[in-house]
Amino acid sequence: MEGSNATARIAEWVAQAQFEDVPRRVVEECKNQILSVIASVHAGHFTEAGRTVSRTVKEWCGGKEATLMPSGERTSVYHAIFGNTALSMALDYDDYLFAGHTGHSAVLTTLAVAEKQGVSGKDFLLAQTLANEVAGRVGASVMIGPSHGQLWTFVHLVASAIATGKLLKLEKDAVQSAIGIALLQPNRSLQPGFFGSDAKVLLASMTAPLGVQAAELAAAGLRGCPDILENPQGFVQTFATTPLMGAFEGFGKVWLTDTLSYKAYPGCAYLDTMIDCILTLVRQHTIDTRKVKAVRIATGPLTVGMDALSAPYVKGPTSSPITLNFSIGYNVAVALMDKELTPRQFTRDRIKDPAVWDLAGRVSVTQDEIFAQRMRDRSLLRITNTPLGERYSLDLATADLNSFRMSFGSRVRIEMEDGRTFELEQEVPIGGAGRSFDERRKVVEDKFRRETRYTLRKEKMERAIDLIHHLEGASSSGIRDLVRLCCSEKV
Repeated sequence: MEGSNATARIAEWVAQAQFEDVPRRVVEECKNQILSVIASVHAGHFTEAGRTVSRTVKEWCGGKEATLMPSGERTSVYHAIFGNTALSMALDYDDYLFAGHTGHSAVLTTLAVAEKQGVSGKDFLLAQTLANEVAGRVGASVMIGPSHGQLWTFVHLVASAIATGKLLKLEKDAVQSAIGIALLQPNRSLQPGFFGSDAKVLLASMTAPLGVQAAELAAAGLRGCPDILENPQGFVQTFATTPLMGAFEGFGKVWLTDTLSYKAYPGCAYLDTMIDCILTLVRQHTIDTRKVKAVRIATGPLTVGMDALSAPYVKGPTSSPITLNFSIGYNVAVALMDKELTPRQFTRDRIKDPAVWDLAGRVSVTQDEIFAQRMRDRSLLRITNTPLGERYSLDLATADLNSFRMSFGSRVRIEMEDGRTFELEQEVPIGGAGRSFDERRKVVEDKFRRETRYTLRKEKMERAIDLIHHLEGASSSGIRDLVRLCCSEKV
């Protein structure tokens, strides 16, 4: 069977992989991911849910192995990962790749374990890359199933086990056991908790530390299931209605890290192209939002579906910021009014403004078949019509990621009471895969500067950016310097 020895092949690849095996472009994407994730941690620090988690974690007992950012308290590896990943997830301001939101664990688990172990920048970047590659494929293998995207919290179990196993220099059999232990009880999120509660910030916090423990237990000799992924009663068969074992091909040839995309705004990535259009229009034209008759959004099926899933949890001015990260009406209205979409638009005071909700009520959403077809055409997932219905397939051994585009297209049409209209469309979001590397590098640098300006002095901020850009040359002390540079006594 295709992919029948997936767990063993992953373990062998991870154990044997060297930094020199990773293409330069992939290394540079990992640096972008570090900038993006650390920026999201700083942004999340100022959220109500983020501060609640930080206060709680600081009360837990622990060692002095790793650091909570941005406050700088020292604690255990597990507690540092718990606290930092909660902040990185608080505003849904993360990066993403095909297929998964791996950055919370690929970056922050690797950072905490590297800080404890004392490893070089090359070792750090290699472990981060392997975590992205394996966790992304685990997500892809169950794309046709009951949950999607960030609901795949099991990717953080796998990413953390892989990153930790590599930093601990585990051999193949131990890496295989680490995967088996990590996926012994794979997590998945429930939609009411995801869309309707502050607890959504804990999706990686409650999984990533367990992946570290799985690798540590494997290092100590505990044996996990050696075929946990492909076993007939294993992970893929349990979590997929149509298993896609072709996801476990192409290791070392096809790099999912090439598909990394970075959010320029807080909130779900499916919203990004419409926000790009809104902000472009308000900067080009004078638009009095009090005289807007209607805002019509045409977009793809994933975006329409996401908005529908969040709608039952939207409670107007009393809505949770967590819920509003997925609401088309709120995001379009507040971006149109404020000419920006930043963490400031997700504070309690901003959310309760009745004028925002009045404008949100004039926003309508329809599915656009052109965008839907473009998304299907550009997808790595292939759909074939057969007499028995649609057949899904995925083969990462032959995938061409050079032409990959993160296709979340939207068309925005603003209709004014005086008859004027303003219209714009965009397929790939700013910062998304398919746009130029220079643009995406600028997105993450700007994001890092913007979100750390309240916690870091400019000198520390620029030194951190420079260190990340040259991370492959850093020693173990350089990794610890990076952590210190990203923390401030001011918070």
